[in-house]
Amino acid sequence: MSSYEVVNTTVFALEDGGGNPCPVVLNADSLTTDKMQRITKDIGHESAFVLKPTRSDCDVRLRFFVPLNEMEMCIHATIGSITTLVNRGMIKQSPTIVETILGLIKVEWEVSGSNVNVNVEQFQPSFMNVNPTKGNVCRALNIGIEEIDDSPIQSVSTSRYKLIIPLRSIESLNNLNPNFNYLWQLCDEFNITGLYPFAIEKKNKPFVQARQFPKRAGYNEDPATGVAASALGVYLAEHKLLNPVINGWASYQVIQGVAMGRPSIIKSEVLIQENKIVRTRINGNAVIN
Repeated sequence: MSSYEVVNTTVFALEDGGGNPCPVVLNADSLTTDKMQRITKDIGHESAFVLKPTRSDCDVRLRFFVPLNEMEMCIHATIGSITTLVNRGMIKQSPTIVETILGLIKVEWEVSGSNVNVNVEQFQPSFMNVNPTKGNVCRALNIGIEEIDDSPIQSVSTSRYKLIIPLRSIESLNNLNPNFNYLWQLCDEFNITGLYPFAIEKKNKPFVQARQFPKRAGYNEDPATGVAASALGVYLAEHKLLNPVINGWASYQVIQGVAMGRPSIIKSEVLIQENKIVRTRINGNAVIN
């Protein structure tokens, strides 16, 4: 029986010191769920476990854990895993079909010099009809109502629901000091897995900056969150913010992790046909530490 191996990666780094750390655990088939959870808790970062697929139509199976529980989907951990497997020569053909708890995920990748460029497909978007009020959000984020922009507060999912919160300024975003106990209570009440406040910088080239506060993950903030950035891309496309697209790919550069000192960049892409969203995906890179 082969022993497992932990490969440390960093995903979505905008610059040195940025990005989201992601341990990738190879040869994990002999590990029990409890053991995977203990390994992740000891490491302290969201981790990916690479296993043989249980389905004949898949190339690899991934399980994702944060220190306190298992997650159905994690995009940055998928990118870290695929990069590791390509680097080791363990997968050689793109697209790679990944088995996850949520279902099959198509991952397209291309080696470009020393980088592996990875596209992770997500699911069709869905929107919750009932969302927290501005008052709820102000209490959770410890802000005044005047700091929230006019676009709707909306829970959006391409795999897990995130509450998208438009703020008027990047200064407000980077000064947030949430009330975490109430924030997690709000997540429970509205069946969401985290809050994703964002602000649009329009002075030069438009870009979006965001922060992710997950529900009881074992840490209070995440430096780069593909699942949330995917939901944000859908939100921006749906509400026709930032260079509206009627047909074709809408692409959004999402900056995250600045307030944590771990600047990250995530490309969230939405395919629109006849004014309708038909595909979603996240593009990014990982480095092996």
